[in-house]
Amino acid sequence: MRVVIVVKRQSEYFREASEWQTDFNRETGNNVEMIDPETIDGEIFASARDIVQYPTLVVLGGDGEIIKKWSGSPLPQFDQVIYTLRSV
Repeated sequence: MRVVIVVKRQSEYFREASEWQTDFNRETGNNVEMIDPETIDGEIFASARDIVQYPTLVVLGGDGEIIKKWSGSPLPQFDQVIYTLRSV
């Protein structure tokens, strides 16, 4: 499973997302990817998953399907994401 935050690097939410990523990694040991929807790969990722609001945090299954999605600020609590990771 993958945990991904889709956020524009040049936005007011980037710092919040970056701090969330660092804290989540430190607290849980799980890696969180950051994807900028203003890059070519990021635009493809976001449009394929119908992500239009930023920041958005998604938990993806093994074949890339969305298991759970949280859109907008603030980002979800760590326990919500951990629960989703454990329940699949």
